[in-house]
Amino acid sequence: MEAIKLNIERLCDGIQLHPEAKRLVLDYDMDAIEYESAKRHFYEDYMSFFEKEEQLRGHRVRLLYLFIRFAVDLYEEYKTREIDDSVYYDTFSDIRIWCMDCKRQFGEFGLQEYRWFKEHLRLRLFRLGRLQFHPYTMTSDVVVAGKRVYENQIVLNVHIPAGEPLDADKVDASFERARRFFRGVEPVFVCHSWMLEPKLSQILKADSNILQFQRHFTVYRLNPDSRQAEERIFQQVCSDYSEYPESTELQRSAKSFLLAGQKLGAASGIKI
Repeated sequence: MEAIKLNIERLCDGIQLHPEAKRLVLDYDMDAIEYESAKRHFYEDYMSFFEKEEQLRGHRVRLLYLFIRFAVDLYEEYKTREIDDSVYYDTFSDIRIWCMDCKRQFGEFGLQEYRWFKEHLRLRLFRLGRLQFHPYTMTSDVVVAGKRVYENQIVLNVHIPAGEPLDADKVDASFERARRFFRGVEPVFVCHSWMLEPKLSQILKADSNILQFQRHFTVYRLNPDSRQAEERIFQQVCSDYSEYPESTELQRSAKSFLLAGQKLGAASGIKI
């Protein structure tokens, strides 16, 4: 058990988990039989695993503990695949990000967006610098700049982790790393995000990081009813726009835009 705790501590430090959250994980009481049962359940049927876990008292802290343990167990597979430690720690730094989000929303360290981590823990998603990538199957044909991307073609889905500026040079470096990392996948990238909402050009400066990120992609589908933009910009979704905070320039601009009767949705884009 001491060896396990040392490995847990190494991961917690590597992802810079909050000290209080780290202590909760190190002090969590779960015997080997219960742990192995939970791990087997997750990998055999993650949907019923989630359904069972979310019924338990204190499930957010429990899932933080379990997913850190699962990530610790994956370290040897990373080494077998000759994946750098930096990618391992960067990928699982998502635990820190969502743990802090749980603290903000629910007043406790743990995980609420736990379903998202099935991708990380099944070696389907990796953070390569500023961006995250995972292989994704196209659901329809898309034609961009005269080139067709086919339904069922494997492409690379792009995610933008919170917590850092979306600097253009870091974004460029991430795309280049992804091309090298996923050598068996054609370098076609897709992104489904509020950051691709075309109307953002009406509220952001032309040299903003978000608009520079948008220029990597050609939008092929709009989702005007999505409220992801509000959730990400204001960390909440309100029926009354006047209740939104105005702590940042983006919040002030977005709030004015919404109060003027406009909407901010989301969009899907592709980069070839």
